[in-house]
Amino acid sequence: MTDDLTTEPPPGTAAATRLSRSRRHKVVGGVCGGFGRYYNLDPVIFRVPLAVLSVIGGLGLVAYGIAWLLIPFEREEENEGRRLLSGRVEGPGLTALLFIVAGCGLLLASLGNRGPSTWFSVMLLGALAAAAYWSRRRSESQGAGEGGEPGDAATAQVVAEAPPEAQAPPAPLGPSWWQGGGAGWRRPYLWGPEDAEPGDYPPTVPPASPSAAGPPAPRRPAEPRELRLGGLLFLLAAGACLVGSAVAWEHQPLGTTLVIGLSAALIVYGVGFVVSAFVGRLGGGTVAAVILTGALLAGASVLPDNITTSWVGTQWRPESAAAVTERYELGTGDGELDLTGFELDKGETLSTTVVAGAGQIRVLVPRGAEVTVHTEIDAGAFTYQSPASGTWEGLEDSWGGLGQERTRSYPAEPGAEPGGDVELWLDMGIGHVAVERS
Repeated sequence: MTDDLTTEPPPGTAAATRLSRSRRHKVVGGVCGGFGRYYNLDPVIFRVPLAVLSVIGGLGLVAYGIAWLLIPFEREEENEGRRLLSGRVEGPGLTALLFIVAGCGLLLASLGNRGPSTWFSVMLLGALAAAAYWSRRRSESQGAGEGGEPGDAATAQVVAEAPPEAQAPPAPLGPSWWQGGGAGWRRPYLWGPEDAEPGDYPPTVPPASPSAAGPPAPRRPAEPRELRLGGLLFLLAAGACLVGSAVAWEHQPLGTTLVIGLSAALIVYGVGFVVSAFVGRLGGGTVAAVILTGALLAGASVLPDNITTSWVGTQWRPESAAAVTERYELGTGDGELDLTGFELDKGETLSTTVVAGAGQIRVLVPRGAEVTVHTEIDAGAFTYQSPASGTWEGLEDSWGGLGQERTRSYPAEPGAEPGGDVELWLDMGIGHVAVERS
């Protein structure tokens, strides 16, 4: 008679003490129910923090998806991650993979927020792990005193150092599931030969001695080779990505273009996983490609909207202070603002803003003006150079990094005729900002 898979394993058995996903206390994948049974805690203690972590930063989705892939169901030895790597794509494994991809996207999007949500997620996850570990240790110590197991360290050491009981020699078995079976076997894929399944090997026949009689045992006929869909699916996904990106290339910014192309690739991968559940087989390379595509999609979604798909070189050279506009914009390219074509009277202030998505901004300022620069760079560098521009001797200020926002003031050049004040607001997404004296 087989066991009822919907009932919990009896206490004290190996199935009850092994970390596995619960079938009875299951809401999504049975992960929190399994953790609750293993650590002797209410599953709600795991569900509420993971739900909070999923909403505020996506870390809960990542943790839940990884646990879903790595922890098997109770009374099962194989987890969902191993099934995916062996090409058996099923609904639970695919759902766990989507949890991880969605959580990574939310996590990357939240990294741009300078609030305390990221640190709160890490601390909450650490507190949950500490509470589970403490509960598990307490349950083990209580069980040691009540169940007849050694309760103190000295007794446990004596039991551990006792010689093992004599056992019968193991029966000869077939080749391991992750290793090839020698001559006659086909080339193995991932976890084993193509014409075999877990637990389906015949006993290994030892080499016959010269005195042995009788023919060797016949081999089981090989099953038909399954159709591999990994290469074809990769080509279709790459083609969908190129087509989607090409359609939006002329009309959308770079981030939106990449999101459209990578989303088309993920749709093709999703259809391929569904098809492979009935026809053919997908390997671990396809799973890795899906994870990489999801990570690229999450990165593309956080690109600034003013990064365009075309590189443009622009020069602004106003002939008077009145001709200077309040704002200059550049998508992707090289922009130069020359403010040296006119003179500023002493006490006169000139203010302007230059915004660029990606590339380089170069601003030329008069020698006799005092310059104040407000710079905001998402990813890149800033340099300020004196009249010896183009040489390292003229480099007076340089800094860079991620998410930089600084304000610096630079006095007029010694010996130059005093002029007015120049106030610059420079905003760069990804690239280089340079301020140079003429």
